[in-house]
Amino acid sequence: MLKQLLALGKLILTGIFSFIFFFFLLFVIQGDWQEGRGPEIFGWTSFTILSNSMEPTFSAGDVVIMQPKKVIQEEDIVTFMTPSRKLYTHRIVDSYKENDTLFYTTKGDNNNIVDEDAIVSEQIVGTHVLTIPKLGFISDYVRQPVGYGLLIIAPITMYLLLSGYELILKKRREAS
Repeated sequence: MLKQLLALGKLILTGIFSFIFFFFLLFVIQGDWQEGRGPEIFGWTSFTILSNSMEPTFSAGDVVIMQPKKVIQEEDIVTFMTPSRKLYTHRIVDSYKENDTLFYTTKGDNNNIVDEDAIVSEQIVGTHVLTIPKLGFISDYVRQPVGYGLLIIAPITMYLLLSGYELILKKRREAS
């Protein structure tokens, strides 16, 4: 019975560490990390929030998941790219048409005034779907040499420790 429980525990821990390892590996390798942009999977993109302009909705260090959306409405939270190639995540507060072009006015929830320039739909990268609090701090740490080393060393160490423990138990059983 103990042998079966240890095997099951090893299998579960190996699965958990493998998932964490490959999730963070995907997160680190696939993202281009300019202006907090993370990986894109099936058109959905993650972004790390770099300022507190959207508090209390989300804070610096949170990761937001955005999906492409054709129809944009007031109160949608969008990530958009400015002409200077900077990314911002703000809320749509108004829209208006000018010369057959639909413009959107945006504003950070924590800002007192609307953003200076209105945006058009072509600038919108995606609309907010999900927020993962503080994951941006972890991903930032993993991109550092020490964090990346721990990402690789920790799962390997855990696997070796479990294998060593299992080997010791096996030798004890054979000796008895």
